[in-house]
Amino acid sequence: MQLFKLTEDQLRNSATSLIIQRAENYIGKFTDCKIEGPVLKGKIKGNHGIYDVELKIDSDPIAYKCGCETAKTSFCKHAAALGLTYIYTPWVFELDHTPDREKISSFEELQYYVKTSKLKNIIDELRGCCITVAQLSDILGISGQQLLSIIKDDQNGKHHILTDPIKLSCMYLLEKKMQFK
Repeated sequence: MQLFKLTEDQLRNSATSLIIQRAENYIGKFTDCKIEGPVLKGKIKGNHGIYDVELKIDSDPIAYKCGCETAKTSFCKHAAALGLTYIYTPWVFELDHTPDREKISSFEELQYYVKTSKLKNIIDELRGCCITVAQLSDILGISGQQLLSIIKDDQNGKHHILTDPIKLSCMYLLEKKMQFK
């Protein structure tokens, strides 16, 4: 798994400060966000319709495409907003492949994996290592009912404050291949 690195400095090399400032209003408002190799893609509702936006983030300067009028002559706020969305919330982007937990090599990749993995799937893996939901709830110090509620919420796209720490705990147990009887 490799997530390409993008920084605000790279965006500032392609866009003016005013464009970056205006882009902040669009952060997180994209739909259909995808990562295809080094290309970020997303759709955004702008002043004159819905724009398809792309950023090729492994080029210098950053290559971009957008359906707005500004993009015909310069780096637009939509392209900058797509970049900022990736910097601050990369997990909203769908990868063109399934992440392999064994190949995580950076904090950003770990964060992406935790935010995009379903808790139920990780817990199902733990069950294969003979750790029951009851044992896991004991380890975590929460009730089985609360754990099942958090799993259900995660399946339905609702985020609980304990979801990510539970995922990390489960990943640790899987990494150590601990078995409980």
